[in-house]
Amino acid sequence: MKKIILTAIICLTLFAAPREGDKQVAYTLPMLYNPAKVLSDSNTRGKVVLLNLWASWCSGCQEEMPLFVSLQKRHNKKDFIVVAASIDSVDENAKEFLDRVDPDKDLIALYDVKKSLPKAYRCPGLPSSFLIDKEGKIAAVYIGSLDKEMIKNLEKKIAELERK
Repeated sequence: MKKIILTAIICLTLFAAPREGDKQVAYTLPMLYNPAKVLSDSNTRGKVVLLNLWASWCSGCQEEMPLFVSLQKRHNKKDFIVVAASIDSVDENAKEFLDRVDPDKDLIALYDVKKSLPKAYRCPGLPSSFLIDKEGKIAAVYIGSLDKEMIKNLEKKIAELERK
């Protein structure tokens, strides 16, 4: 029985999703609006990042994305950026949605057609967001859509991380 429990614990540890305190998953993805340009996790070091995994067809994503645009506008890309990685099968669907909710292109929009980030982060669903500190460590994990109250709490965490 002890061997079974130990095996189960080892398997859960090996296959568990990244969590607070873990290093963020490495990535290099094309920009949604300019696929010739890419963004890597290493390009965001020194900034607090909200990495949001979303799709245009996801109702929770549709609800929270305008909140992220407002959040980014308040922070003006100084020490904090929102990186929104779409997993849409067709990039035009993602562009059409973002054109409506983020016409000024305040968010950094990536296109993850191979769904590499949801696989790497072992996301149970969309939307999924990861608050990442300036050193590239996961400071908070959000599964499901964030509402206005959750954004207020997120903003407090962002302020703490920006001061570090």
